[in-house]
Amino acid sequence: MKIDVIKKSDYTDLSSVCSCEINCIHIKISDYKPIIKEFEKQITNTSWINSLDELSKLAFKANAKKTIDKIVNDIIAKVTTSLTVDIGEYIVSYAAQNALELKFSHTKIPLAELLKEKISGNPGFDFHSISSNMYLIFGEAKFSMDGTPRAKALNQISEFIDDRDHAELLWLKPFLHNDTITHITNGHRGYAAAFSFNGRNVLKILNNALASDAIKEVVKHKELYLIAVEI
Repeated sequence: MKIDVIKKSDYTDLSSVCSCEINCIHIKISDYKPIIKEFEKQITNTSWINSLDELSKLAFKANAKKTIDKIVNDIIAKVTTSLTVDIGEYIVSYAAQNALELKFSHTKIPLAELLKEKISGNPGFDFHSISSNMYLIFGEAKFSMDGTPRAKALNQISEFIDDRDHAELLWLKPFLHNDTITHITNGHRGYAAAFSFNGRNVLKILNNALASDAIKEVVKHKELYLIAVEI
């Protein structure tokens, strides 16, 4: 997996209309099979539960086990010679979280589906992290076999602001530092839009994203990461 952080001078500067810290990332995955193995290893490692309070341990042990079994047996096991839409979205989430950790020193939070009571599928954000500025980052991942669903990712984020993000806070609370909680109560947070990239010009895609209607609401917040994942 090759991660390129794009120079700010290469994409549209919105600093005159907002104070949001915007970063753009291009991830290239030449062979998805090792990534799937890494992803499986990550989600089946539930050692993160051990550091939680006793009630959180009980809840997340029950939720995580059912979801892990579903992902491993019904999604990963069915990947043979080609990608599927189901595994593609997990790859996008996994790659995005790792890029944020490696290039921007974010702290990863376990995959959203492992925290919630629904066994598979997720009505809210797909992944989360804590930025180096201690902001909670809500991440949305979209995958298409032959398209670049950046509009779907951004539109989803725009629709979820002050709705699904707030609804997820109790699930996320055990992973949040006091400074992050203070930021949240003051309305300070960030977002990441991660999407599969199928095209020739990644800068055009990113600049189109920065010129979209959905972006206007998103950049009212502290941080935004646009992450194009080429598989």
